[in-house]
Amino acid sequence: MAQDLNPISWGAQDRYQAHFIVKVVTCCDDEDYLARPTLQTAGHFASKKVTGVKWVGGELADKLNADDVLKTLMTKLSYEDAQIHVEPTKGGVRIFGKWKDSHDFTMTKELFAVYDRIALDIKDMSCSPPVQS
Repeated sequence: MAQDLNPISWGAQDRYQAHFIVKVVTCCDDEDYLARPTLQTAGHFASKKVTGVKWVGGELADKLNADDVLKTLMTKLSYEDAQIHVEPTKGGVRIFGKWKDSHDFTMTKELFAVYDRIALDIKDMSCSPPVQS
């Protein structure tokens, strides 16, 4: 029996993805916490730079579009890092980026600042916990 010279790897891959969970008390529908960026870019391939960001989704997307500090922070990121998604989970809202292999997987200060700013906008949108008497 001959061995395949180009085996297809079906097992575990060395791909990683950072997820940040923001715990919130929601007073909105889950759809209001959906947000995905539409990136305006300049350049091609490896020299592609982010020049602007427009968020698409629910009420959170409107809040992120109004945040000028977030837009400034995101234009400093690489094109790959700027592809951030926000979606609701049980008891929280998840912020995550693209899958990366083990050589490219990093969390820079700039990327963390963007995630932190998004988390701040999510917290501003959530309700305060009920008061117990």
